[in-house]
Amino acid sequence: MNRPAGRLSPVDRFLSLFTKMGPGEGPSVLWFALYVFLLLCCYYILKTTREVFILTDYDAEIASYAIAAQALLLFFVVPLYGLLFRASEKKYLIRWVTLFFAVNIGIFYLMGNAGMEIGFVYYVFVGIFGVMLIAQFWAFAADCYNVKSGQRLFPVIMIGGSAGAILGAKVPKVLSAMGVEQIEMLLVAGGILLLTLVLGEVARRTIPDSARSSYKEPETEPEQDKIGQALGGFALVMRNRYLLMIVALVVLLNWVNSTGEVILKDFVQNWAVAQVESGAAEDVGVLIGGFFSDFFFTVNLIGFLIQAFLVSRIYRRIGVSGALLILPTIAAIGYGLIAFAIAFVPIFSIIRIVKIMENSVDYSVMNTTRQALFLPLSQAEKYEGKTAIDTFFWRLGDMIQAGAFFVGLNYFKMTIVQFAMLNAVLALVWLFIAYKLGKQYRHQVKTNVHNVAPKLMKPLPDLLAAAGGNISHRFDHDAFVDTDPGDIMTFSARLAGGQALPGWISFDSSRRLFRGTLPTGIGDDIEIEVTATDVEGLSASGTFRIVVGDPGAEPA
Repeated sequence: MNRPAGRLSPVDRFLSLFTKMGPGEGPSVLWFALYVFLLLCCYYILKTTREVFILTDYDAEIASYAIAAQALLLFFVVPLYGLLFRASEKKYLIRWVTLFFAVNIGIFYLMGNAGMEIGFVYYVFVGIFGVMLIAQFWAFAADCYNVKSGQRLFPVIMIGGSAGAILGAKVPKVLSAMGVEQIEMLLVAGGILLLTLVLGEVARRTIPDSARSSYKEPETEPEQDKIGQALGGFALVMRNRYLLMIVALVVLLNWVNSTGEVILKDFVQNWAVAQVESGAAEDVGVLIGGFFSDFFFTVNLIGFLIQAFLVSRIYRRIGVSGALLILPTIAAIGYGLIAFAIAFVPIFSIIRIVKIMENSVDYSVMNTTRQALFLPLSQAEKYEGKTAIDTFFWRLGDMIQAGAFFVGLNYFKMTIVQFAMLNAVLALVWLFIAYKLGKQYRHQVKTNVHNVAPKLMKPLPDLLAAAGGNISHRFDHDAFVDTDPGDIMTFSARLAGGQALPGWISFDSSRRLFRGTLPTGIGDDIEIEVTATDVEGLSASGTFRIVVGDPGAEPA
């Protein structure tokens, strides 16, 4: 299927500031970006209030056990989700799951408003919300776009998520300053979540044919799928080596990240208590809420900038497999620095900086890359397998962390320095897994996505120009064709001998246009080579001549 002919729309051209765009792709990207914007805005309002509720009633250690409780509950939720997946259309599945969480937010509001203690249970709920609805969104997006379109467009869609996270992190502090109670913020979050109910189908319908997923599900289920239906996504994961490697990645990622979160929360709680005891502040909850609102805002602002200006460029330079290596490298260096510095300098500011760096890269580069890992997979692997990984196995990493934290704290009497050193070692193991997974991803793409090089379909026309005169020369949009769904060609030009274009001529690759003024001293014809390169680096070339002569004559 050929890429649609025609120029980019104004929306397409604007989004081309962030990634390579094909004609007609802009509207779908904006709808998906709005969807995830609202979803992340809702989540961060819930997440900020969650920290206040848990840390005003319990300490940081209890928060780590609440994370473990999420994994235990998800062990039962994932098979139920698999049953819903097989029993309903995808658009209805997404709507019913979203509505379920919105209703539960309302129930927590009523409970909290009645004076009931909801800190622990609410913490568990928000954790499940954060992994399940976001996993479902990205499964839906991966199911809608083909591999090459997803690799290009996911970084832009995720800009919407980063912007929503920034707003959601700031809303609680702003509302608190206006006198809004923490429990009332649940109503704001629930209202935002309800807005997403209508966006999924609109976003799917606006995807152009060239960007749509071309994956066809088999007409009959393999026998082993029927056997594994009771376990849903768990069965898919356990018999797929590629999915198991993703499990290893997310378990290590969350083990390291959650340990860092506990370290940070311990310091925040001690700092807030010390501030109140010294008379510098009056309320521990207000201090904690203010700190985490500012912390999440900073993390999400930096993550937004990385998402908007770096992620798509990182993909073009080192691909999805290379992007997998960035976060574990930062974590290994960051926690090594904490372990070294904590014995010599005040550590609170260093932990804050390391966690800001870790989380901002996690929420941008790593988050987008984890979603891209599912692009070359089947629909069942995207919905059931991804949901199992991004919910149960994601929280399994938290549960392992909680167990390790409990054992280390209570039996081995480990200090913050030792927990930071453990994180540095785990990050090195994570780095190795990421390298191996990157190789498997490239294999999956080669196996499931056939890449065809661009082709020169018709000769590039020569240009007859007079010395000293202005030139303007454009080749047709269909001179080169790439038949791969979702692929985008990038054009470059140089002299036919391999040298760069001379300074008197410029090439606008987006418009396929050459402009300049032919110097008066040039007497020989000039041959220019144009190269069309696809996302995977395959290319085709063609040449044309600038013939120096009488513009009224035909080129030789």
